[in-house]
Amino acid sequence: MKVDRPLIVAPRSFDWAPVTIPDAVEPGKVRIRTLVSLISPGTELRLYRGDPMVDEVWDCFADIDAVTTEGMGVIPEYRITGRNQPSGAKYPVNCGYNLIGEVVEVGAGVRSLAEGDRVFALARHQPIFDIREWQAVKVPEGVATEAAAFGYLPTLGLHALRRGGFTPGLNVAVIGLGLIGFGAALVADAIGAYLACFEINPVRRRRAADALPGALILDPTADGFADALMERFQPFGIDVAVEAAVGPAPLDLGMRILDDQGRMVAIALHPEDVGSLLSADFYNKQASILGTSNAPYEDPAKRLSRFTCADNVSYLLELRRRGRLPLEAMHTDTYPATDIDVAFTDLDAAERDMIGVLLDWR
Repeated sequence: MKVDRPLIVAPRSFDWAPVTIPDAVEPGKVRIRTLVSLISPGTELRLYRGDPMVDEVWDCFADIDAVTTEGMGVIPEYRITGRNQPSGAKYPVNCGYNLIGEVVEVGAGVRSLAEGDRVFALARHQPIFDIREWQAVKVPEGVATEAAAFGYLPTLGLHALRRGGFTPGLNVAVIGLGLIGFGAALVADAIGAYLACFEINPVRRRRAADALPGALILDPTADGFADALMERFQPFGIDVAVEAAVGPAPLDLGMRILDDQGRMVAIALHPEDVGSLLSADFYNKQASILGTSNAPYEDPAKRLSRFTCADNVSYLLELRRRGRLPLEAMHTDTYPATDIDVAFTDLDAAERDMIGVLLDWR
């Protein structure tokens, strides 16, 4: 069986090309029919524009027949890496890694899933595909399909909080309220943080204020923002800052607002000069700067890590089922999957206002 799926074939240009689906589902796998998929406004927009990125990213999506990427986040042995220089575009590429679908067939040996189950998958924008059983995370009853599509990206914030040594009751700041930062803020609130959010865009601030009524939402360029922060967080300041915006200014802000021995965890990718990151504040506050990616994308049964991508997605979907994590707050727009080119064009033009864009395949 052949199905058509979208490929980016040149900067800002899509084409639909066929991919072969096996006649029979292999043992240990399930066949998924896509319901909705989410566009990542970070990585996928860069693929669409042809922006420079490290080779690993381009190579991952240049494997156009791969439905997903196994082994992501796993470094099996010590290695000295080359300089992290960005690479040029490598077209054609596929795209997508946030998808909700329905199980339509199960292979021999599959025990945890059945036909009709809704699942989350780190899969490409494609109408039907096969994946391993562990790669399909069951969506709990009561969680809307559209909300469940946002089950993965906030795990970046969850992982960042763990990297920063978060425990409930600490003061957390999230810098940048794009899709990744907003997701991190929602997670921090759901798991017990006292929260401050910083964003220069008023639309994003209003969206966060609606979803996070207990958080302090500030424009870091406005007069008086420091006084407002100091008034809310006394006698202790920010324990963990999650930095989810690109450029020297967000990193500088994170260092300025940290309390003594605070930790700043950087999620955003910084391809350019990051400014005077190791400033006097870094030394005087004895601050820590931590990098983060995500938990391994591997079978949890291998026990490579206490938490895997699948574990984290399952946890966040359960928080949504309990009414503690409003994932749907990140959803801003929906397009028919056949209009993927229009969706990307609009997202490219209005990136700062459109953050959570779904493609509907139904």
